[in-house]
Amino acid sequence: MKSLLVPTILFGAIFLAPTATSAPPPPDAVVLKDGTTIRGLIVENVRDSVTIQQPYGERVIPKSEIVRIRDEANTGTYFTDPHRRGSLPPWRAIVNDLRSMDQITSLEQIPATVIDTGEFKDVPYVSFRVNQSVELNIYGNPDDPAGVELGIYGRKSGDRALRRSLRAFLAGYLSTREEISALYALDFDGGLKQVGDLVIEVTPKDAPDAYGAWWLSIYNPSELAKHRLTPAEYARLTIPSDEIIDADGNVAANAWDRDDARNCVRLIEANGNGQLFARGFRRDKDGKFQLLDAGTTPPGS
Repeated sequence: MKSLLVPTILFGAIFLAPTATSAPPPPDAVVLKDGTTIRGLIVENVRDSVTIQQPYGERVIPKSEIVRIRDEANTGTYFTDPHRRGSLPPWRAIVNDLRSMDQITSLEQIPATVIDTGEFKDVPYVSFRVNQSVELNIYGNPDDPAGVELGIYGRKSGDRALRRSLRAFLAGYLSTREEISALYALDFDGGLKQVGDLVIEVTPKDAPDAYGAWWLSIYNPSELAKHRLTPAEYARLTIPSDEIIDADGNVAANAWDRDDARNCVRLIEANGNGQLFARGFRRDKDGKFQLLDAGTTPPGS
């Protein structure tokens, strides 16, 4: 099992921020009384504690343990460098990060449902459920996304610890201090900030474009516009939400049995070495993952 440093909770499981593979040294450091230096990006500095974002998640350090804080005030400093500045990571990076976490028990592609209002209206996307209640949507070209969002359905939608976990996960894909600061400045009850080409938005579950879930989204409006389809084209790729997702946010057991689901699915094919997958994965009782394909029993069964 992977060593999990500074865990955060996702349905009783660990959900960590993605690890950058070739990032330069983080810009900030906190020196502790025992001589340890903690490096990362300081996202919150309050009276009693400092919160530092690291590639594997957030760490809250009481000021009673700190002797020195080194905060490089440079909003252009890069924290991670997995992709070009102002862009979003390819779907492979996101899905592989999820796959590598032993406590993520399932990630399953579900049929894309209709979005008929808001910034994502008529933009094609691929959709996954993570551990049943969290939804991951990747908009436009999955290899060069115009938008990425994570949502929480059902009774977990108001869970602040889970919201913080999703925020930490997406923070790992941002490139600059300015972007990360904007993300952490947003209220969990809703709000929007734009940094350069990227918009970072929190959508409450009662918003017209929320469809019953709480959402944290990062997107490029001009790129979304490039991928937006005509209503007729979009209809061929999506299914009405209430036919796939029930009032409690659960995915229908027969989601992939429908003819229109089979015809419109934008399945992502596994690459040649089997490191990625077509529909997702589930972990068995021993923690080993099993790849899903188009013939696998659908979510909710």
